[in-house]
Amino acid sequence: MQTGTIEAERDLHTPVVPETRHAPKAHVPLLVLLTVAHAVVDTYATAVYPLLPFWQDKYALTYGLAGLIAAVASLTGSIAQPIVGVVTDRGRDPRWIALSVAVASIGISLIGVMPRYWAFLALVVVGGIGVSGFHPQGYKLVGSHSGGNSALATSWFLVGGNVGVALGPIVGTSLVLAFGTAGTLALAPVGLAIAAFMWWAVPRWTEALPGDHQPKATPAPPPADIAMLGRGRRIVALGVLVALVAVRSTISSSFNSYLPLYFVREAGQSEAFASQVLSVMLLVGAGATLAGGHLADRYGRLRVLGVTLAGVPPMVAAFLALPPASPLAIAMLWGAGALVLAGFSITVVLAQDLWFERRALASGVIVGFAFGVGGLLVPAVGWVADGWGLRGALALVGALALVPLGLVAVVGWLLAPGARSVQPALA
Repeated sequence: MQTGTIEAERDLHTPVVPETRHAPKAHVPLLVLLTVAHAVVDTYATAVYPLLPFWQDKYALTYGLAGLIAAVASLTGSIAQPIVGVVTDRGRDPRWIALSVAVASIGISLIGVMPRYWAFLALVVVGGIGVSGFHPQGYKLVGSHSGGNSALATSWFLVGGNVGVALGPIVGTSLVLAFGTAGTLALAPVGLAIAAFMWWAVPRWTEALPGDHQPKATPAPPPADIAMLGRGRRIVALGVLVALVAVRSTISSSFNSYLPLYFVREAGQSEAFASQVLSVMLLVGAGATLAGGHLADRYGRLRVLGVTLAGVPPMVAAFLALPPASPLAIAMLWGAGALVLAGFSITVVLAQDLWFERRALASGVIVGFAFGVGGLLVPAVGWVADGWGLRGALALVGALALVPLGLVAVVGWLLAPGARSVQPALA
C-alpha cells in the first residue's frame, strides 16, 4: 500500500512516461481528422451569436426573445454535453461522432431559411445537440489514440476548436451580409463532407493503431496511480476538478466579455483597438493550450497546472497598474490570458483518467457542464463592475485564479499519500 501511494504522487507531479515495450503508437491521421472536425463543429457553435441582430429584425423579437436564442444555444451546445456523453458512452459505435457533425451542420445551416421563430429555435436546439454529441466522443477518441502523449494530443484537438471559435463569427456574418439570412445554407457542405468522411474512416481507423497487428479493443489505461484508487476517491477528485474548471471558465469568459468595455470606456481606446487586443489574446491562448499539454507530458500535470494559475493574479495586477494601452500592459494582459488557457487540456485528460470507465462522460462534464456553469457566472462579474467599476471587476477576476490554484492542491492531496488516512471512507 505504501509503495502504491508513493507511485501515485510521483505519477501526478512528474512527467508521464509510458512503458515503451507495450505503449501504443499515436494514430496521427485520426488525430488530424478529429482536430479538423473540431474546428468545423465549433465554427457552427459560434456562428449563431453574432447574428442576433439579424434574427431580431427577421422575427421582430424583443430583447428577451433574442437573448433566449443565445441561452438555448449555450444550454444545448455546452451544458448538455454530459447527458450526451452518457448516451454515446453506452453506444460504442464510433460513427456516433460522424453523426454528430452531420446533425450540427444540418441544424445550424438551416436556421437562416426558417419562416417562423419557433422553427428557428428548434433548429438551434438540433444544432446544439450535434455540437454536444461531438465533444465527449472527440475527447475520448483523442485520449484513446494519442499514444503516450495524451495531454499534447488533447492540446492540438483544443487548438482546432479555438480556430473554429474564431472563425464562426467571421464566416457566419460574412455569409449573411453577402446573401441575407439564407446565406447560412453555405455552412452545410463542409460539415457534411467531413461527416461523410468520418463515417467511413473512423470505424476503420479505430480498429487498430499504426504498426499494431491486433485490434485495439479498449482505450489506453489510466496512469497506475489513478487506476489503483477506489472509485469514491476518484469521483471526489473529479468533483473538485469540475469546480476548478468552472471558476477558470468564469475568469476566461469575463476577460472576453469585459476587456473590450474596459479599453473603450475606461482607457478611451477605439472599438477596433479593443477587438484587436482581444483577438491576439485568444490566439496567444491557443498556442498556450498547446504548450501546456506538451509541458504537462514532460514535467507533470498538476505541477504545470499550478504554475500557470499562480502567474495569473500578478500579471492582471501589473496590467491594471500600467497605462492600459502601453506595450508592457498589453504584454501582461496577453500573458495572463495565455496562462488561464494553458491548463485546459490538462484538466480534460485528468478528468478522463479519474473516470476512465466513462471517458466520454468525463469529457462532457469538464468541457460542457463545468465550462457552461462558469459562463453562467459571468453576469455576477458585471454586477461587481456596476458597483466598483470595470477596473475593480477585472482585479477581482484576476484574484479569482487563487481559487482554482487552491483546488489544484486539493486534487493533489486526494491523490497523494497524505490522503491515505481517509481512503477507507472513500474507496
